[in-house]
Amino acid sequence: MTVPPPKLWSERLDQAAVISGALVPLGIALGNAGFESAIIMTGLCWIIGLLISKRNPLANLIRHPLLLPWSAWYGCILISLVWNGPGTKGWAHDVVLIRHLLFFAALLDISRRREVARPLLIGLGIGILWAGLNTLLAHTMGHDLIGRSAARYANKLKEAERIPSFAAYAAPFFLAWAALDKTLASSKRLLIVSIGLSALVLLLFFRIRTAILGAGIGLLLTCAWLTVRIIPRKIALALFLLLGLAGGLSVRFIPYPDINLDSMYDRINIWKVAWVMWQEHPLVGVSVSKWQNVYADVAVSGRVTPFVAPDGRIVISPDAMHCHSLFFQVLSSTGLLGSLVFIWLFISIVWMLPKQLSGWRYGLIPWPAVFLVIGLTGWNIFGAQYLPIFAFWMVLTCLPADRENRRQV
Repeated sequence: MTVPPPKLWSERLDQAAVISGALVPLGIALGNAGFESAIIMTGLCWIIGLLISKRNPLANLIRHPLLLPWSAWYGCILISLVWNGPGTKGWAHDVVLIRHLLFFAALLDISRRREVARPLLIGLGIGILWAGLNTLLAHTMGHDLIGRSAARYANKLKEAERIPSFAAYAAPFFLAWAALDKTLASSKRLLIVSIGLSALVLLLFFRIRTAILGAGIGLLLTCAWLTVRIIPRKIALALFLLLGLAGGLSVRFIPYPDINLDSMYDRINIWKVAWVMWQEHPLVGVSVSKWQNVYADVAVSGRVTPFVAPDGRIVISPDAMHCHSLFFQVLSSTGLLGSLVFIWLFISIVWMLPKQLSGWRYGLIPWPAVFLVIGLTGWNIFGAQYLPIFAFWMVLTCLPADRENRRQV
């Protein structure tokens, strides 16, 4: 039997890496094992392909405007780990965060040789449709396609947490793409709108407030972009000022029903503890793996004044899984050094977005806003599926809208 040449094996491994990367959204809908396997396999196939083909793309990759700051941010995570030592999660927890960086580097390098954007977009659509179908079945038949009960879809854990976490990005992405890309055929536009609306329905169904708010801001940003393109900028600015004034007046004069802010009070108290954590470790933070341990010590130490709610209730949060704030999480985990590098990374993302703004890339306009709004009071970027989601959108940010310009984004 003839053994395939190394070049053929390398091409097959590139293809396997792309397919694995495209399965990340479906993996998030399936569970931790699903998306972690997809992330790891993407990087592993890429590395094996490099070894077989004896190529070394690092000299070119490291100069990429997004890979360099991300590498520096990962370096800050390791510096904090070495300086503080590991928490109960162990050394490996922080070290293996490199898997997301490798995922990004792999697809970035492979995109210079083969089509990557199309499989990732198809994978994102399949992930949304799979999540929608399973949610529907779970609430009508009592279980989804793989036998998981409706209970997993009825609270803020399991599927009810993971699905909104990527639907919040997918809904404004598909709807912005359909609204702004004038080259789409009617049938394709209808399909894209259908997927976007499906993601939006999932968001509203699961009622995760931060996800809904993030997607809503992303959609408003899309509307603003569309409005500015259609009508003169001065008129558009006047309209948005009037909209803002109307919103302010409605808040002032319309009697809204009381809103339960207990979870918000808990967050404020957690932020106060995280602020003290940073003050005691200002340069490199307490490390990602040690965060929960340090939080528990500081929260009960008496060094933090408890938050007093407007009703006079004293709010104490002795335990927390994370900060419920992107700013406080990065600051307390990696210190001033890690925070500045992360800001560098985020600014680089926003700077890159307008390049080759055509085709499906119009859908990328909302995602940094969605990310920031969710990060105000929401999920932990270092936890579960959030770094994979971040990595997935980072890859899309770097891909061209057409195959002819693979090296220009």
